[in-house]
Amino acid sequence: MTSGIKKHIICMMFFLGILLIATGCSRRKHEEKNEDNVTVAETESEAVIEPDAESGYINETADTAEDDSISTTERQPDVRTITITATGDCALGPIQTHGYGGSFHAYYDDYGEDYFLEDFKELFENDDFTLVNLECTLTDRAVYVDEESDKEFYIVGRPEYAGILTSSGVEGCSLGNNHTRDVGVEGLEDTEASCDAVGLLWAFNSVTAIYETEDGYKIGFVSSHVSGSVDRENFIRNGIEELKQADVDIIIACCHWGEEKEYYPTDYQIKLAHEFVDLGADLIIGNHPHVVQGVECYNGKVICYSFGNFCFGASHFPFDFNSMVYQQTFTFVDGELQPYIDASVIPICVSSTTETNDFHPVYLNGERKADMLERINTYCEPYGYVRFDENGELYYAEAEDVLKESEQSDEEQSDE
Repeated sequence: MTSGIKKHIICMMFFLGILLIATGCSRRKHEEKNEDNVTVAETESEAVIEPDAESGYINETADTAEDDSISTTERQPDVRTITITATGDCALGPIQTHGYGGSFHAYYDDYGEDYFLEDFKELFENDDFTLVNLECTLTDRAVYVDEESDKEFYIVGRPEYAGILTSSGVEGCSLGNNHTRDVGVEGLEDTEASCDAVGLLWAFNSVTAIYETEDGYKIGFVSSHVSGSVDRENFIRNGIEELKQADVDIIIACCHWGEEKEYYPTDYQIKLAHEFVDLGADLIIGNHPHVVQGVECYNGKVICYSFGNFCFGASHFPFDFNSMVYQQTFTFVDGELQPYIDASVIPICVSSTTETNDFHPVYLNGERKADMLERINTYCEPYGYVRFDENGELYYAEAEDVLKESEQSDEEQSDE
């Protein structure tokens, strides 16, 4: 091969190499440009393309995001709960035959108003509403004992004793009982004024009371000493209707009734309680027997026939030291009261010692608590399926269990 031809071939190969290198570089630049363009185009598409009825353009990404937004912001129901606590008789004062030593007055002077309910202050402050039966007159007036009256005991405390309740988280009291007039009409008016002075709501006969919670829910209650009196029964009937017209959310009927020291309600109590539920009461709480009676559920509402005593200054040695506190939580969904029953009983002793009454109620624990719960369940047996477990929580017993309880009760009676 001649040298001229070799030079020609070499030159062609040189130019061909340059051409390939140039083409490769151009392709790389074009690919990089395409990658850049793709990224920009995708970004611009997400930012610019939106649902447009006129152009007919549909951005599926935007649609999906909108659907997700709807599903995550769908309105949730408004669920609220209201917890109510109720106790037995609060006799904030001694009877007329007590001397000063060891009396309610002496304990108040020695220990102050916080002493009496200090064990229950946390419970009362953590609920929404606490209601007690104020079984006494609060006045500075002298006690007049009517020798011609059948009344045996006059329970009278000082006006400032109303602060014992409010300082411990109590918001309301029922005055419909047989001791708020122990010093006549003037004594009753003094008691009402004592409650008003510390912001303690009260209900008595034709006067109902309404308590409003922080969430704006209204709890109404009516109170009367109904035993055997149609006129006083009508105070409860009319009060329930009045509270319904006031559009309250929960109606409580406080009934002073029954026979003292009897652990089972009378037929009169049962009949009246059922009637009051049918009229619209959401909860029936009873007092007066000074002992615990059973709990019944009727038409979806709870009836507590008697709580017994709570802070009871009228006796140095009560007939029964053991008692109970009742608590129920009501649930509202979008403002509507639900049919759930979330309730419990709390076994207590009216005194921190059983050697004498020191007017300082305490919680029962251990075997004493278990024994009291067993007693309460026994008192519930005649009225259906309501029972309380080892923690005091209300539940419905199985029909078979109730049948066994009935058979066992019959056997025990036959043995006697």
